Amino acid sequence: MKKLLVPALLTLAACNKKEDTTVRQPDYDGKWYIHQVVEKEYTLEDGDTAYTRYDVKDYPGTANYMDFQIDRGKGNTIVYLDNKLDSMSYEAVSHVYFRLDTTLCEVTRVTDSTFQFNTLIFDGAPIPDRVQVTQHFFTLSR
Repeated sequence: MKKLLVPALLTLAACNKKEDTTVRQPDYDGKWYIHQVVEKEYTLEDGDTAYTRYDVKDYPGTANYMDFQIDRGKGNTIVYLDNKLDSMSYEAVSHVYFRLDTTLCEVTRVTDSTFQFNTLIFDGAPIPDRVQVTQHFFTLSR
């Protein structure tokens, strides 16, 4: 009986161990200064892309920033841009993707001093049979 009890208890303990489902993200927690935002707006129709907008805004200095306050894949992001302060919820989706509120974002580069990501916003409503896409490409540094 003792010979069966020990393996049974070990098996039970192993089954009760909670799996760590935290998404591992590159370390970009903290304050980053915004240096450039590129906005692209375009429509997709039958595989063809038609650009309707392409704006580049440079932000010299350290007045504009994003402060990522992340704990175990969730948190908030404080954004100060063009004299406006905003707070958005942050959620890690995968190693490369995260959400700011409901906007999907993709990390394209992260080092100790540089962070680049872009947003993807799809809207199928404005033009029938076409998908309107808006992307913002952010270049940040510490």
